[in-house]
Amino acid sequence: MPHVSLRRPAPLLSGHLRMGANGTQSDATHHHGINANSRHLTRDGSAWFPIMGEYHYSRQDPARWKTGLERMKQGGITVVSTYVFWHHHEEQHGQFRWSGKYNLRAFVELCAELGLDAVVRIGPWVHGEARNGGFPDWLQEVPINHRSDDPEYLRHVRPFFTQIAQQLKGLYSGDCASDSSAERTERTGKNTGPIVAIQVENELYDQPEHILTLKRLATSLGMTPPLWTATAWGGAQLPAGEVLPLYGGYPEAFWEDAHPGWARGSRKHYFFSNIRDDHSIGADLRSTAATDDESNDAPYPYATCELGGGMPSAYHRRPIIPAQDVAALALSKIGSGSTWQGYYMYHGGSQGMGEKSTLQESQATGYPNDLPVISYDFQAPLGEFGQIRESYHRLRLQHLLLAEVGAQLATMPMTLPSVVPAGLDDTHTVRWAVRSDGHSGFIFVNNYQPSTDALSAHDDVQFRIALDGGGLTVPSLPMAIPAGAHFIWPFNLPLGQDLTLLSATAQLITTLPTDAGICHVFSRTCGIAAEFVVQIPADDGGPHRTLCPEVPLGSGPVLIPLAEGVSVLLVDEAASLRLWKADFAGAPRIVLADSLVVSDGELLLDISTSEQLIGVFPPITQLHTAVGSLADISRAPNLGPFSMFSVSVPAAALETTLAVRLEKAADGPAPIRAGGAHQRACAPLDGDYADAARYVIAFTPEELASGPDQLLRITWTGDAARAYVHGQLISDNYWNGLPWDIDLSAHREAILRHGLSIQAFPFNPDAAIYVAESIRPRTTTLEIHDARILHRQNIQLSGG
Repeated sequence: MPHVSLRRPAPLLSGHLRMGANGTQSDATHHHGINANSRHLTRDGSAWFPIMGEYHYSRQDPARWKTGLERMKQGGITVVSTYVFWHHHEEQHGQFRWSGKYNLRAFVELCAELGLDAVVRIGPWVHGEARNGGFPDWLQEVPINHRSDDPEYLRHVRPFFTQIAQQLKGLYSGDCASDSSAERTERTGKNTGPIVAIQVENELYDQPEHILTLKRLATSLGMTPPLWTATAWGGAQLPAGEVLPLYGGYPEAFWEDAHPGWARGSRKHYFFSNIRDDHSIGADLRSTAATDDESNDAPYPYATCELGGGMPSAYHRRPIIPAQDVAALALSKIGSGSTWQGYYMYHGGSQGMGEKSTLQESQATGYPNDLPVISYDFQAPLGEFGQIRESYHRLRLQHLLLAEVGAQLATMPMTLPSVVPAGLDDTHTVRWAVRSDGHSGFIFVNNYQPSTDALSAHDDVQFRIALDGGGLTVPSLPMAIPAGAHFIWPFNLPLGQDLTLLSATAQLITTLPTDAGICHVFSRTCGIAAEFVVQIPADDGGPHRTLCPEVPLGSGPVLIPLAEGVSVLLVDEAASLRLWKADFAGAPRIVLADSLVVSDGELLLDISTSEQLIGVFPPITQLHTAVGSLADISRAPNLGPFSMFSVSVPAAALETTLAVRLEKAADGPAPIRAGGAHQRACAPLDGDYADAARYVIAFTPEELASGPDQLLRITWTGDAARAYVHGQLISDNYWNGLPWDIDLSAHREAILRHGLSIQAFPFNPDAAIYVAESIRPRTTTLEIHDARILHRQNIQLSGG
């Protein structure tokens, strides 16, 4: 039987981190603002578990910011992280840009307006697959020692930091100096700004004194966040006590060579471990191998800023990241002790074009990899144009749980079982861990990892946990853990009315107040019958242990009454991925839908299919849309305790299939070249595209409607392709088997006049390019299979 005895954590340290406006950390008796001790973060004296998603303001049209941030918040993100790319703001020396999509202040203020915190990653070098790591070309060419305490380098950094400080004045958490602070207080209930942390530099491994210099420079210019951070992977040397080390982990690695199969360095992220560091991130940019690891006994909380929300395609390596890869990795980090979940990217974007050059990382700018010129979609939970992906739904389940119990979980140390996997290639030992305060806690299990090297099922499993007050065995009888399962089970969880959930074989999602009392919402663990063991008060005042009737597999949503005023709502995995929590029809409710957006207090149904079923709990009698809506709503048979409604939209209102005309066949595949420090395959050069195939797509005004979100989706097979409107490059794609999405709304008038031109090369099976073996063409191949416009529709809902 897998067994764990809870370990005694190292003594909690506080007051040892030099943070805040004056560079000194408050002690454990301070109950105001944001602080950090050696185990977790605190906010106003209580434990705090941030959930952070990366979203780059300068890589997206500001007209999309609000929708993007609303979707992030609806997905459970509480903190928005963003880079400040120097070359976006000062591409030409001395000419700063802070308007339009470069308006950092407006973006941070919008975060505050929507009740989101912010982390600003000011660099000055940031990487982010950007040209020169974000350095403007003019700076890159100056003969100085970049990224160091060279006085000449710092002389150039000072004006840039001064500009950032002016943009962020009055926007720090705990800072009420902003002109808009009163308005923000009214909107968010916080008399503070949204900025909770600033990160200096990025992936700087061996100059702790320079990181400290940058922190002091930023502070002297008026940047006063509660927390300072720096990336710590690769054994980075950081100034002790001056910055919080932040870690990461990706399910794949475009920065590896084009070898077949899964990137080996990513295997570690699907195990529970005391090791925080990941030496594989950015390894192709380091001149020396990393050696040091940071363990969970370090004097800092375990915080992350770059858990892979996806992965971009480099020309030479183009992995596909399934949603479960992202979700299982994130769960493994929580189970390993994370107290700050940070995703990179959570919302994709576009590199854009500069005034003088392209802005992406490339071999031509000294990097080992060629990245797309425009697209920075990243296969993120929210795509380049806000596309909602399955990973968004899977992560939302974890975030709902963290919203419910994150504060308690943050204080719970992680303990590994007595038997752990023998190494990265051990696919037979059960992977599990426990986080507990000695009495209550959570069991984490991950029986999933990417690639064809999948984990098999485990039969006859029970988990034995040695607690302060005695042992606990879960479940009551041995069961099988299916292949691919990854889950979080609570134990000794208070339910209200003096009830305690001793154990469960289902995952807590959220808690919902209803007229009938408190309802705890759980999701089934796929392939495992749901068992709830509850301790309830007996008539004589003593405890009584009750094993609720097992809920068999295959049954739909079920409401299980436990006691007067306390119940459990159990949904299956498919329903859990459609589950949203929102105030609706005058009360907090659970809504089952493909996608919901809460905007300005309204509940909007994001329609992507011509018909879907909407479920509402507690049930309502009617569901309405706004007058004049194109949706038709009818009542459907109830599904367990959910009232159900069918929402129908004409298929023609959602998508339009387009004709694609081949104007010129390709002269052949792209030239095979190798370059960069690692001699990897080079992307086709601008001049090569004269030999590419040319396709033309023409549009009528009816096919390309006015308004936002006119998304062209191209399904194709080939190598590299670019999309042009009247000679202007608007999108590019390295084929990896996924559809290519292009937003056309900003180019509508030009497209109606000139059409859209696609230039593409066939895939060359002899090229040193990695794509998944299951889809790799065996012959030279170029084909556009389908092209269609997706017309996104938001429908306002009301009910009663």
